[in-house]
Amino acid sequence: MSRFTASMMAMATTGLALGCGADPVPPPLIDPPPAGEGVQIVMTSTIEARFEAERCMFYRVPAEGLYVNREEIRYTPGSHHVLLFKTPYTEVPTTTLLGETIDTRGVFDCGQNGATGDWNIVGAAGGAQSADGPPSVDGLPSDTAFKIEGGSLLLVNAHYLNAGDKALQARIFINLYTIPAAQVTREAGILFLYNPFIHIAAQSSNEAREVCPLATDVTLVNAQSHMHARGVSYVADLLDASGNKLQEIYTTRTWQHVVSKQMDPPLTIGAGQMIDFRCRYTNNETHDINQGRTTRDEMCMFLGLYYPKNTKTEVCSMTSDWSGRQLGANWIGTGTASGLQTASCLQAATAGGSPAPGAVDACVVNACPGISAETSTAVRCLGSRGMGMCATECGGSPPNPAVCTPCVREQCTPVMLALAGTVCP
Repeated sequence: MSRFTASMMAMATTGLALGCGADPVPPPLIDPPPAGEGVQIVMTSTIEARFEAERCMFYRVPAEGLYVNREEIRYTPGSHHVLLFKTPYTEVPTTTLLGETIDTRGVFDCGQNGATGDWNIVGAAGGAQSADGPPSVDGLPSDTAFKIEGGSLLLVNAHYLNAGDKALQARIFINLYTIPAAQVTREAGILFLYNPFIHIAAQSSNEAREVCPLATDVTLVNAQSHMHARGVSYVADLLDASGNKLQEIYTTRTWQHVVSKQMDPPLTIGAGQMIDFRCRYTNNETHDINQGRTTRDEMCMFLGLYYPKNTKTEVCSMTSDWSGRQLGANWIGTGTASGLQTASCLQAATAGGSPAPGAVDACVVNACPGISAETSTAVRCLGSRGMGMCATECGGSPPNPAVCTPCVREQCTPVMLALAGTVCP
């Protein structure tokens, strides 16, 4: 997509920082940090009438790096969210992870699969879901900060839906307030827990539920949810290692203008304890709704500022890094399908290599709750290309299904058979 105009500016010497490209400065929504106390990132673009867009912009971090203790974010109403991601890039990329060439100078449409699907992301670094509400990075102790390497590239991501009859001049101002490196004793992060399996049949209600065990001890500073327009309620609970509820962390009945809940005092969570978050939906449309990044789809997320940083914990990864993100979780179905029915559903959904949109989602959500462990283990194997054993066979973009699919099936046969042998309690 290219139906937009974009501009941005950068004046690092005064604390006002730019993306990679420049044009006239729009009227500021907030003043930049004082010189020497942080930077301001500005992103502007035009969203045509009755048009949905997910916009991105790369921003180069100053050579000395940033130790961000708090943020302030203001943006034009009309965005569902503004997010800031860390990347491993040191030069602005022009090719997505799937091989699509994109003009990434200035502001650009993020790509076919959105910011996290098309670009190499290594963690969240902030954001907001309300145009004038609190940011996700606020309330850290004075010796705790996000460490952002000098010369690296941040990716600014905004999701806009302009339902009006006139073009929308979308403006985003992000202030990153820093502290001296010598002051930092702990690194902070953002829990970015994402349920990839959502299915709501036409004209019905349903729930998406994920349980994520934390790999390390953390202190949770705040928490918030993320859903799209069919979301009617949300709750996140803290469970012990046996699955017993310890306390409610966060709840809401709104999907838009979401604000974070400050933990007062900050909540200590031990390794092995679990965050259980559930999104409830009502679908009044005449077609099924599945997980996805646009307003035509749904999302279910738990977000929370925490410390000390640990990537495995941060994205519920099955590995120690971002590559296994979200695959360390268990997903709880709401249906009545047995293990045999669920295994047959997963086998059919993945037979061609690339599942049809929503196919795996339906298999997971329609499974009965009592077989969630076996269902999750099977899905984890399929989603990780046979627990990584088929990395060579499944290489390429996209992978060759004639080579990849047989390898994954062979590697995942034991867990698929285990799933097929389970019955609903």
